[in-house]
Formats: sequence, structure tokens, C-alpha cells
Amino acid sequence: MNQYGLTHEIKSKNRIKITGIKRPLKVFGLEQLKTNINYEFANARLVKKPSGYYIALTCFENLDVTRTSQKPVKEVGIDFGIKTNLTTSDGEKFNICVGESVRLKSLQKKLSRQIKGTNNRYKTLLKIRKEYEKLTNKKKDKANKIINYLGVNYSKIYIQDELIKNWHAGLFGKQVQHSCLGFIKAKLKRMNNVVVIPASVPTTKLCYKCGKYHDEITLKDRKFVCSCGLTEDRDIKAAKTILFVGQCNNTYIPREPRITPAERKVPQRNRKLTTFSRG
Repeated sequence: MNQYGLTHEIKSKNRIKITGIKRPLKVFGLEQLKTNINYEFANARLVKKPSGYYIALTCFENLDVTRTSQKPVKEVGIDFGIKTNLTTSDGEKFNICVGESVRLKSLQKKLSRQIKGTNNRYKTLLKIRKEYEKLTNKKKDKANKIINYLGVNYSKIYIQDELIKNWHAGLFGKQVQHSCLGFIKAKLKRMNNVVVIPASVPTTKLCYKCGKYHDEITLKDRKFVCSCGLTEDRDIKAAKTILFVGQCNNTYIPREPRITPAERKVPQRNRKLTTFSRG
């Protein structure tokens, strides 16, 4: 419905008129529109969900310049993870995992015992869809709150272009599925104050203090220890490396390691390679 007043129109506090339907529809939630504000209404979408029909109405509000608060001049790096979904360079950690409810698991067991094509199985499927809708709403609510928090408190955000889609095929695929990392990453990439660094940058194994590359670090190592004296939490260190690489821009140039035939005979753990250099 593209044009307000022709395709759709608000008739009262709880009624909306839609073209093609004779009587105005009763709608819940119109109290979200404040009466003391003169909105400019735009398009609307009629959305069908397992829990019912919804109308997504787009409206614009003229903001007063005095009401807008000035953002702090502060930059942050964000590291995506599985156990801790988001870790900032300031040391904050966010876990946005929303697991399956007990009701959903019992409904799935009930569905496996029912015969295909029966009315009871169709009713169970509808209940399962409603449960998945609730889980999706919880994930979106948590993600929107985190994105709003980051946008309000930081003037510039640095993230890494992680291949989150490939994480689903790993050992921790279920944990990734219960989180909403992909939704957060997609929303952050659309923001103007977000800088994305390539996925090829080894933020976990690179020391942001001296530039040394530690190839011996594995997933079991939860602390990063460098010969320069830096000892820090693995995720916080990775977030600080993302912030450092993003701030350096062209002054921090990656270079491919050159391994001689003699070095190839040395075990990989004993090699000392520096894959990054300061410009």
C-alpha cells in the first residue's frame, strides 16, 4: 500500500481503512502514535505471521534540533565470537543467545508421532510456527537494543567481515544458530559510522602492541600472551586489534610471509614470522 489516504488511512484510535475492504479493520497498537505529534504517513505493508496479521505503517516525525543530543567522540572495535557473541575493545561482553524453549521441544516430539495430513498435525505445526516467531522476536529485540547502545555511545565502530554463514557448519553450529550474529552484522554494515576490515586480517593471532604474529594460538587458548609483555583476554585483545587496524587505515600494511626452503623444514610452531608491518 503505497499512498496514504488512497490505499490506506487511519480512521480512529483503533480502526484502519484499507482499499478493497468495505469496513475499517480493528487494529491493536495504534496508541504507539502520539497524539501531540504531527506525523507524515508514508507506505504500509500487510504482513501475515503465524500469530496473525499485522500492518507495518511507515511514518516520519519532524525532529527538533534542540532535542538531538551530540554523540561522544569515541571509537570502538567489536569482535564477533561464539561463546561470547560480541566483545568490545572497552572490555564489554554481550551474549545474545536465545535457545529453544521447552514448549517448542515438546511440540516437535509431538509432531514426530503424528500422521501426515491430519488436522491435529496441522494444528501442531501452527503452534510450532508461533513458538519460532516468539524466538525471532526475542532475538530481534536483543539485537536492536545492542545496536542502539553502540550507535548512541560510540561515534565510530570497527568490525571484521566475519564469514558467519560458515560458522553454522562447524562444531558450534547450534550456538551460532541460537544467536543473531548475522542480523547484527547486517545492521551494522548499513550504518554510516561503521568501518569493516577484511576477514583475512589475523586479529586473533596478531599483537596490536608490537605487531608480532603468533601462529601457535589455538581455540583452547583463552588468554593472549606476547613476548612484548602483553597479556590479555583473547576476545578483548582481538577487539583492540580490530580497532587498531581500522584506525591505521593505509598506514598499517599487510604483507605475505616469505618462507625459504630452509624454513619449511622447521616445524610450524617454531617459526617466527611477522605478517604485518607498520607503514
